[in-house]
Amino acid sequence: MGLTTGARNGMSTSVPDIDDSYALALALAHGVDVRGVVVTMGNSMAESTVVTAQATVDALGADIPVVQGAEVWLPVEAQQTTGGADLTNTCVNDGVRFMADQLRETGGLTILAIGPLTDVACLTMNFPEEAALISRIVALVGSKPTTVFEIFGTPLVDFNYIMDPRAEQIVLDETTIPFTAITFDLSSLAPIPIPELERLATSTDPLARFYGESSMPRLEMLKDIDFGPAYPIFDAAAAWHLIRPQDQVCQQAGYRLKTGSPATAEAGETDIYDWFSPEITETRQVTSCTGFTSRQAAGRYQHAILQAVGGDGWTDRDVLLNEEGPLRTDEWSAPTDTGPLQTDEWSASTAGPLWTEDWAAPTDTGPLWTEDWTLPTEEGLLGTEEWALPTEEGTTWDEGGVVPE
Repeated sequence: MGLTTGARNGMSTSVPDIDDSYALALALAHGVDVRGVVVTMGNSMAESTVVTAQATVDALGADIPVVQGAEVWLPVEAQQTTGGADLTNTCVNDGVRFMADQLRETGGLTILAIGPLTDVACLTMNFPEEAALISRIVALVGSKPTTVFEIFGTPLVDFNYIMDPRAEQIVLDETTIPFTAITFDLSSLAPIPIPELERLATSTDPLARFYGESSMPRLEMLKDIDFGPAYPIFDAAAAWHLIRPQDQVCQQAGYRLKTGSPATAEAGETDIYDWFSPEITETRQVTSCTGFTSRQAAGRYQHAILQAVGGDGWTDRDVLLNEEGPLRTDEWSAPTDTGPLQTDEWSASTAGPLWTEDWAAPTDTGPLWTEDWTLPTEEGLLGTEEWALPTEEGTTWDEGGVVPE
């Protein structure tokens, strides 16, 4: 976080993602015993990322080691010399040795894998006794088979997977370590509005200002491409699983992997994938998390992210959703292309934001509406082209929709 260029291990001029450091703040704010940070390549090159990772740890006032891990992904196939000597151990680095030492010292740890799984796979291949002490791996990877990788219409890729497909295959196929996939279906939900992140940069709180200023390069890039009104802090969803797993919809699932050359997949491509689904039964079963249990749970998550970095927090009434992959739980469903917020009883709160083709955001007195939407009430649906949103004060209609008088 805080780097201005160098995504995809330095191969791209785009600005690296900002979410890893938010995940660290969230974990520390909620008492997770973080034994250390192993920095791997992916969002940028490992050595330069160590600098920003250490700055983040210092800003958080944390006394935890920051150790450099993998500088490059694993080779697509296992390598050996022309004389037949196995080269599996060439992936071992300070980060891998650090994890092995910590596992021996503690007798068991959870690995929160919010980057490519390179170092974790290297650990399992070269330190099998220590790897057997891993309690579980919670990784930000994968999707449901039908998931479209888009947010606000912008195509994306399963970044942690494409940066090292073989590493995930090794962890899933060649170990029995309990594995939880925090999928794109979950991590893309409940984004933080970009203005809210920008507000951190002008805060009087030193931590908030550090996070805001460090986030500016990425946020400016998002505004330049007209990304949308909000930004998902993807990795924080994995940290939240350690804190409040009861807020997430998770189930046992099998997996299906299609590997390929690292870092070559472009947004919108579907030929390299890692799918998780209960319908896949030919593999070992892992845990797949795909949503929040309720609107309140999603709001609690947003609130916790902002509070962890010194922000003002959030509420469940303000929870924002990704239009292309809306939040779906047994309790309610988000607006779709064909209708508004719905429950089994057609009774839903009008306090939270709904979506229109042009993005309707909430105001202090209620959401903005357009003629394309209907309002669910306890009595039924209001569905005329020129209806008025009922309030105590009354409403008026203009070209922008229905607004309070």
